[in-house]
Amino acid sequence: MSKSLFYQFNSALDMCFVLHFDKHSDKHNPQADSEHIIKSLSAKGNLKDFAHDFAAFIKNEYGVKQVKEITSDMCQSYIEKKTSEGCSLKTIKTYQSNLLKISKCANKAFNIRTDYSVSVDESKIEKTETIKQYSFTRAEMEKILAAPRSCDSLTALKFAYQTGVRVNTLERLEVRHIDFKNGEITIYKDKGNRTRVLPMSEETAKLLREQIKGKNPQDRVFAVRKGSVNRYLRRRCEKLNIRTPNGEVKSGVHSIRKLWAEENAERHGTAKTMVALGHGEDRKDLEDTYLHSKK
Repeated sequence: MSKSLFYQFNSALDMCFVLHFDKHSDKHNPQADSEHIIKSLSAKGNLKDFAHDFAAFIKNEYGVKQVKEITSDMCQSYIEKKTSEGCSLKTIKTYQSNLLKISKCANKAFNIRTDYSVSVDESKIEKTETIKQYSFTRAEMEKILAAPRSCDSLTALKFAYQTGVRVNTLERLEVRHIDFKNGEITIYKDKGNRTRVLPMSEETAKLLREQIKGKNPQDRVFAVRKGSVNRYLRRRCEKLNIRTPNGEVKSGVHSIRKLWAEENAERHGTAKTMVALGHGEDRKDLEDTYLHSKK
């Protein structure tokens, strides 16, 4: 196994995928060894997206080059990082399940023994299940951005509202990713390790030119972290008493992303909006999530 971590995971997932798997027979055969089997194309795709992100984390944090060298402590660190970034309990539980699945696939494919089991401390996870269903209104967004004092978090939120990017882009965007000549912004290795290019409006170009003055090509555009910018947004919402009908404080860059999607779809259509968000044109399952949010 001399290939990259993701290549190893990718190979293991392909080897454990069974097209047209007979779930009925498997259910009635208690002795069947099928825990490692991936039973649908969508499940395989989701696991590959997850493996991309997980492999990048392990490589960057620990320098590990083989799946058999990954320990449960490393996996626990990954879960804790995602928890600190504000992921919901449902998402963390999915990550926990994905870790077990890719571990079983790797064990079967390479005849090794790995244990990627992790624990989830629910007390550390914000109750974002219901809050994430909501987007901000335009009026709420204007109040949030009308803060009396400027800072990197505020500028990052303005950029998020103008482009609809995820919170991790605010942390990772570098000066070299901005092409003023062609009016484009490269979103490098976003969710699922995918790279895409967004058009840049004059308003956004003006904001970025001011923001990157004196910076080098590999410098980060915004001196923020995912957690810090979300905390800033939450404090603004608390101060302005921006809440859901249930009385919970609205929060999260994801809610800005939803508002952007709704407004962009009105101007440019649903298909182009879903692509700009980093999803495919035919992701009907996500249209309701982004275009019909609660307010």
